Amino acid sequence: MAKPVMQQINRSRARLASCAALSTIVFLAGCGMRPKPMPLAEHIKRADADHATIEAHYVPLSGDLTLGTAIARALKFNYDSQVAKLEINQQEKQLDLALMQMLPRLSADAGYTDRSNNNAAESIDEFSNQRSLDYSYSEMPTHGSGDISFSWNAMDAGISYFSARQQAFRALIAVERRRRAINDLVKAVTTNYWEAAAAQVMLPRLDPIIHDAENMLAASQDAGNAHLQSPLTLLDYQQNIIQILGEMRRIKDELVGAQIQLASLINVPQDTHLNLATHPQDVQPLDHMDMPTLERMGLVMRPELRMEVYQQKVDRQDVYKEILKMMPGIGAIGNGNFDSNALLYHHIWGQIGVRATINLINMIQGPRAIAVAKGNVRLSELRRLALSVAILAQINLSAQKYVTAVDFLKSSRQINNVSLQMEQLAVSASAAGAQSEANRVRHQMAALLGQLEYSRSLAHTHQALADLYASIGADLVPANADIQDLTHLTAQVEHSISQWEDGRLPDLTLPDNVRSPDAGDKTVPVATPVPQAAPPASPVAQTQAPPPVPQAG
Repeated sequence: MAKPVMQQINRSRARLASCAALSTIVFLAGCGMRPKPMPLAEHIKRADADHATIEAHYVPLSGDLTLGTAIARALKFNYDSQVAKLEINQQEKQLDLALMQMLPRLSADAGYTDRSNNNAAESIDEFSNQRSLDYSYSEMPTHGSGDISFSWNAMDAGISYFSARQQAFRALIAVERRRRAINDLVKAVTTNYWEAAAAQVMLPRLDPIIHDAENMLAASQDAGNAHLQSPLTLLDYQQNIIQILGEMRRIKDELVGAQIQLASLINVPQDTHLNLATHPQDVQPLDHMDMPTLERMGLVMRPELRMEVYQQKVDRQDVYKEILKMMPGIGAIGNGNFDSNALLYHHIWGQIGVRATINLINMIQGPRAIAVAKGNVRLSELRRLALSVAILAQINLSAQKYVTAVDFLKSSRQINNVSLQMEQLAVSASAAGAQSEANRVRHQMAALLGQLEYSRSLAHTHQALADLYASIGADLVPANADIQDLTHLTAQVEHSISQWEDGRLPDLTLPDNVRSPDAGDKTVPVATPVPQAAPPASPVAQTQAPPPVPQAG
């Protein structure tokens, strides 16, 4: 009797020791899970490493920089473009992984057991409750085992099928997301390129004029201190000079910033001197833009809308998955086993079976889960319609901004012409001694300011044209374009730019054998006459040279 009691006490002690050890492990793990802020030294080390990596990946620029070269370099070397491409690759790998989930489960298991004694036990008769056998065992203390198992469930395979379809649509979403990234990058490069082109023309003249204006302001202040002129006249003169100086410095900051942004986009050091091969050119106003065609093209081509379409398909697969979960799962199992136990009569045996299971809780919660999944589908559709309304507004706003930019360019051109004429008269009058040197410099400042506004208006007009193309989702290069060969990519970009400048839009006309799903017997019409749907015969190609830049007197 004492022996069973001691065995019970020993087992209790073992349980207590195990619980104590487990509690200690959990406590230590909990303490280790608390995050600690990185020390400053690690942040400095990480920043230095990142900076060295960025500098090591700069690609030198040789020769003149054209708009096509700038866009091609941005598509190849810009990190945002690389992230978008890598996301597509990751989604495709996820699709391959999702397809693998449809395969049956096949597993192998092997083990080895070594006991310190025999696994002996006695037997008790069920009816008499008397001991029927002495202590015996049917398992050797030391033996090995192994098995290979095969299992397949129809419901799991069906759910994996719809999950794979969801991942396929997510891969298509990644493609559209890269299209949006490319369009945003093209628009950013175009905007900063034309600003930098204006800076290249105007900055060499800007600093000398600012220096002369500062000298004029200082001389005027000295004259005021000496009471050589009327205080009101001097203050009015100083106010005009200060206002013009402030405007020039603001514009200079924007122009210099455009050069820095362009250098960053094409992956060269920000202090690199960029020699742009193209200078801003004048553009011709559009006679007419076919807004219905542009709106329809935007609803077809915009990547944001296509992403929502694919997202709705992803949500629809959830409906099918929830329906499938309510059905019984029918599966087949099979395995082959081996055991080296010498007391077994059969050391190798196989097993096969069929099993059907059903989760009764799913029968209760299934209808609600299906309703939620269908609600997500309706939400996706409503979200797409709301986005369509916003995109239609963007298209119309972009078109209006382009028209406004062209009108403002016309006014800036007239102001520039008048300012240049006034400057020439002021220079002539100053040379003849008919007016002071201060008036000459002031008129030169006004002329330079007018030419600055004119150059910036040219840049804004080109930007507005790029915004118009971006608003309708027109691709300069496709999302799957090869960006490894920079020469080929540059040629492709320049070819696309020439088509844009010629006013050519993507052709949305369907072949005769392809019908619209909701158009009955009618093919999808698209009237895309180039002179109406976009700038006719290139609002960029039909150029007019800007007025000559006068030299500072």
